[in-house]
Amino acid sequence: MNLDKSPFFVRVTGLLRAFFMIGYLIPWNINTMSIFSLTLKLLEDGEYTHPSYQMEDIIALIRWSLAVRRRCVIRAIPVATLSGPTSGKNYCDEWYEWARQIRRWTIGAAEVFHYFAIKSFRLPAMVSFSFACKFVFYYGFLLCIASVYMIVASSITPAMLEAIKGKEGVKGLVYPNGTVFMIVMLSFLGLQYFWFFCVFLVSYLCQPVFPNKTKDKTGIIRNIFHFIMTWPTITMYCVVELVAFLEVTVRGKAVCSHNASKKDNLVAPVSNVPDRFKV
Repeated sequence: MNLDKSPFFVRVTGLLRAFFMIGYLIPWNINTMSIFSLTLKLLEDGEYTHPSYQMEDIIALIRWSLAVRRRCVIRAIPVATLSGPTSGKNYCDEWYEWARQIRRWTIGAAEVFHYFAIKSFRLPAMVSFSFACKFVFYYGFLLCIASVYMIVASSITPAMLEAIKGKEGVKGLVYPNGTVFMIVMLSFLGLQYFWFFCVFLVSYLCQPVFPNKTKDKTGIIRNIFHFIMTWPTITMYCVVELVAFLEVTVRGKAVCSHNASKKDNLVAPVSNVPDRFKV
C-alpha cells in the first residue's frame, strides 16, 4: 500500500478514522464499518442489505435492531485493517477526492439519521435515545463542529467577555474573563495533540503485527509534519462536513448517491516480471 506516500491530510484521516472506529463506532454500537459477520437468521429477518444506500452498514444495523427489537451489540475482531482513505493522480486531485469522500460520508450520515428517525419509534425508547445521542455526538459534534468551535469561540468569547468587563454586576457565567477562557481552550488543544501523539505512537508500535510484515516507510521528518498538521486536517474535515450538512439540508434526497471516491493509487503497482523462472 502507498499510504506512506500520501499527502498529510489523507494519511492523517486514515489514522484518525481507524482510531475513531476503535474508540467510538464499534464500542458505541454505531457502525460495523462495512466488514462484519452475523447469523443467517438475523440477515434474513433484517431483509438482507441494500447497497443503494450510502452507509448501508449502519442502516443494516438499524434494521437488524428492529428485527430483534433491541440493541444489536457490535464486537470488534482483532484483525489488522487499513482504513480506506482516498487517492488522486496529483496533489489537486488528492484534495478533491479527499473532500469528496468526506462529503459522501457526511451526506450518508444525514441519510442514516433520517432513516433512524422514522424507524426509531419501533425500538425500545432507551435504545433509540442512546443511539441518537451517540450518533449526534459523533457525526454532529465531534466530526462537524468541535474544531470549528475552538476557532470561533477563541475569537468571539473573549471579545464578549471584554465587552462586559467593568460593568457592575455583570460577568461571565463560567469564565470570569477572556484570559481564563483562552487558557482553557489552549489546554484542550494541548490535550488533543497528546491524543494525536498517542495515535501516531500506536501506529508505529503496531507495525510488528501488520500483515505480510508491512512497514510504515514514512520518515521521521514527515511524521513530525503530519503530526503537526493533524489538528488542521481535522479542522478542514469539520468545515467540509459542515458544508455537506448544509447542502443536504437544502437539497435533500437529491444529493444522496453512492459514488465512492477513488482509491486506485493507494495500491502499489504490480510488476509483470515474475519473481522466479517458471519451470
